[in-house]
Amino acid sequence: MGYSDFERRLLETYFSVVDGPEHADVYLVRNLPQEVAATLNGVYSRSSKSMRDQFLDRLRQGLAAQGRPLEDLPLGPAGGDVLSAVMADKSGQFLKTYAIDHGHNSLREGSVVHLAVERVSQLVTRFVQRERRCSFEESSTRYISFGAETHWRDPDVQAAGGEIAAAYEWVLATTFALYGEAGERLLAHLQRVRPLQPGEKEAAWLRTLKAEAFDAARYLLTPAIFTKWGMVVDARTLCDVVTELRSHALAEFRLVGERMQREAERALPTLLQHARPNAFLQALQQELPRLATELGVARAPVHHGPASGHTTLLAHDPELDDRLLASLLYEHSQTTFAELLARVRALTAGQRQQLLQQVMAARGPHDGWPPGLEGAQPFEFEVLLDFGAYRDIGRHRKGFQQQQALTTAHGFAVPPLVQEAGLAASYGEVLERAATAQQRVAREFPQAAGYVTPFAFLQRVRIVFDPRQVAYFVELRSGPEGHFAYRQVALDMLAHLRQVTPLFAQFVRAREGAAFLGRLDSEMTADERRQRRMQAAGDG
Repeated sequence: MGYSDFERRLLETYFSVVDGPEHADVYLVRNLPQEVAATLNGVYSRSSKSMRDQFLDRLRQGLAAQGRPLEDLPLGPAGGDVLSAVMADKSGQFLKTYAIDHGHNSLREGSVVHLAVERVSQLVTRFVQRERRCSFEESSTRYISFGAETHWRDPDVQAAGGEIAAAYEWVLATTFALYGEAGERLLAHLQRVRPLQPGEKEAAWLRTLKAEAFDAARYLLTPAIFTKWGMVVDARTLCDVVTELRSHALAEFRLVGERMQREAERALPTLLQHARPNAFLQALQQELPRLATELGVARAPVHHGPASGHTTLLAHDPELDDRLLASLLYEHSQTTFAELLARVRALTAGQRQQLLQQVMAARGPHDGWPPGLEGAQPFEFEVLLDFGAYRDIGRHRKGFQQQQALTTAHGFAVPPLVQEAGLAASYGEVLERAATAQQRVAREFPQAAGYVTPFAFLQRVRIVFDPRQVAYFVELRSGPEGHFAYRQVALDMLAHLRQVTPLFAQFVRAREGAAFLGRLDSEMTADERRQRRMQAAGDG
């Protein structure tokens, strides 16, 4: 049965296609309140009707309950408020019954919100951005100079007063003051030693110098510094994030969780009902530190002064090359994996290399690795690196990552540029004193001490990546435009790959050349791309 003219005009507001083809009828759902959209998605499994027909049915029911016909609904944007009033209660009841009371969590995934979170610390930011089911965009410490002194002061530390509060405040003030001075001096040094060359574009050259300077200066920032980020998240995931935040021991975390929930409930009034402090999570925050203390592993010996990071391979698949080849072929064979693996093992080394070469021959510069290369046991690494660099590595959320509580016990990294510019003495003195102050805070407030642990200090992180993700990480983060510290981690991972899985490692496209010129080339290429886009837009 076809739609009436009114129904058709109504549907055009909320669906990109009204009369679809017999096969592969694909259309965009738009302009609907989030919980209405989630309800329509949810009833798919309970009805043979299309989403368009479900929409009309539920709208008619809502209007009929008010004694009104469908044609009473205003068309176009003016109908949005009426639509919410007519359908929201009915959708909320459906979602409460199935998503809340019956625990059908997949229904929560049909509602997505976009939150802007601003003027929060780097510490709470890193906690939230561990979540692997969200999308985030954050202010960059590489391209933005943090010119304002905007730090979070933990209220429990402030309430304690005395030398603890004074130590906290001293770290924030002193490191930030040197950060501002260092940024200017590092940029001036780079302009002297790397002047603009013939054929180079001044704007790209200056951006490159600033990025180099910020890469080094940001080691003096602390996790208390305010940042901002956007977050796109479904209701199910947001409920989990808010619950974790509201169960946290730190006041800022609880505050951010409450405000995220309050704002998201404007669009999702039903689906965040379970987002509340959780007794089990709160108990874990008490019990696990106590157990670590009992076992004598809660604190590390203190290393004073500069230190170097390193990457250790903890575990890997000893048959990785054979298992990856078998995994690549598995979907295209009709035999068991064990038989396929035996066949691959029987090949000579040359035959295995030729096989993988044939598979990868057509791979372009922007093509990912085949999904079959996830089909082996993962690599497990332990990395000791500065917190500033880990902020970037932490974005690779496809794998499993664990970061230990922030500490100053492992010493601090000294960026080469700081040495070259003659800032090492003042840099080292400030960080040594910051370590003493941070450790004073940590004795009474171990979690809040994270706020005053400058980015330069080394932290221990455990990273578990499947082979495909390792290859992606090495190829992306070894790029010369990247931060020098995480670039070294990528190259260290590659060195481990070459030792334990030489066949697989041959096909990882790492970039091992000089960093500065590569970064400059990248900036100049970006300028050229922007100019081509602007020209194309003008021609159009």
